[in-house]
Amino acid sequence: MLRFRKEALLVFILLAVTFAYFHQDPGWNGNSRLGLTAALVREGRLTIDSFHDSEAEGLKTGDKSFYDGHYYTDKAIGSSLIAAIFYLPMYWLPRLAGLQLSIWAMKYWLTLLAMGLPSALAGSLIYLVCEQISGSKFRAFVVTLAVSLGTMSFPFSVTFIGHQLAASLLFIGFFLIYRMKVQPTPAGTVHLFLSGVILGLALITELTTLIVVLPLVLYYFYVQWKKGGLRRVTTWALPALGGMIPMGMMVGYNLLAYDQALVNGYQYLNNPFFREAMSAGFMGIGRPSLRVLFYETLHPAQGLLWQSPVLVLALVGGFFMLRAREYWAELLIAAAAAGGYLLMNSGYFMWWGGFSFAPRHLTPMLPFLALPLIFVPRRLFVGVAALTAVSVFQMLVVAASTIQVPQDYFVTLDNNPYFRFSAIYNYCLRELRDGRFAWNLGQALLGLKGWASLLPVAAVIVGATVYMGVSDKSERLFTQRHGDAEI
Repeated sequence: MLRFRKEALLVFILLAVTFAYFHQDPGWNGNSRLGLTAALVREGRLTIDSFHDSEAEGLKTGDKSFYDGHYYTDKAIGSSLIAAIFYLPMYWLPRLAGLQLSIWAMKYWLTLLAMGLPSALAGSLIYLVCEQISGSKFRAFVVTLAVSLGTMSFPFSVTFIGHQLAASLLFIGFFLIYRMKVQPTPAGTVHLFLSGVILGLALITELTTLIVVLPLVLYYFYVQWKKGGLRRVTTWALPALGGMIPMGMMVGYNLLAYDQALVNGYQYLNNPFFREAMSAGFMGIGRPSLRVLFYETLHPAQGLLWQSPVLVLALVGGFFMLRAREYWAELLIAAAAAGGYLLMNSGYFMWWGGFSFAPRHLTPMLPFLALPLIFVPRRLFVGVAALTAVSVFQMLVVAASTIQVPQDYFVTLDNNPYFRFSAIYNYCLRELRDGRFAWNLGQALLGLKGWASLLPVAAVIVGATVYMGVSDKSERLFTQRHGDAEI
């Protein structure tokens, strides 16, 4: 049975504090999304005419669509709508007192509330699933750190770009379905309805999440079939009703902005180059490329397995997960997420993500790699812990410096030696060596400079890890002495 534990709250607090500690300006991508948020709250409009080209507003962006004389965000609208819920009181309440929130404060708080906290929630749910599977607090905690802080999920939780929000929503949706599987009682009305809402929100946050949403829908019906719930009308109606709400919001937005129900902003891109590139294939996605698959996984410049080496052991865990017949469905979900996104991104015309340290479009698949990773046997888990430490350090370098690495090198990978360049070590780490640290709480509140500003958050992470290790060992001693076999 899946039980909520105080350790899950500790994980949430640890991740929330870590994500609150750093902040990076999102550039064009996030400004486009936040432009819609500002337009909705300040003007009650969908157009970003007042924001897209304004230095004073701090939301200038080249990522925009142009239709019928007006500018719109070219992004999926989910992150903008969620941010608007938080921005509404943040904007209007200070105005009642004659005050005005600065653009920097707006970006920081909306990043934390709409990106960081959902990521922290997803991390706590990763912990609960892994602890239920393994029966070990410490192993579940390490795997949670590996995925939440040891992959690009970390840097993209401290900047307003929609990929990590989509990743969080997808795993929250998975958790709701997984809980239906392991709980002895049927899911309640709210549980069923919420599962549809969450998956619908993921879809309108990043359209590519369809790669995972469809397998999750199949997983839902598989779970209901196993539990004997397919005969109940609520099994079908409530998730469908929940999913229709965000989908209806997207259709309504399209009708009001573009006079068509089934359309997206990429069809009306303002930039001629991007408009032409995105018109090829399906939104710029063509046939998968073996060469790009190699670049996005095994090449030092941006390869996932270099930037987050702990993910190598997810392959090992997948082998042992395959031997556990009870978890074949979850293995298929993880495989569909990882395989689907790797193949999709390998066919994308800008697979490296533009000005990005990593192939950011792969972010939504990352939480699901915790599932095979928790199956790495205990005797090999020291390797998971060691590679998690390396992975977290590398992502800490990015979070403390910049996610925006110039793209010049990535378009010439074919003509350069294999070890010529690493986005993390040749760019992000150099930024830190030269004293160019992104904003963090250590600087702002404690007056710490340079590398010293990272010590508080490092101490929090290490302290929480030690506590979980000691707590897990103590519980195991108690279990051995008293015969308590509860998972």
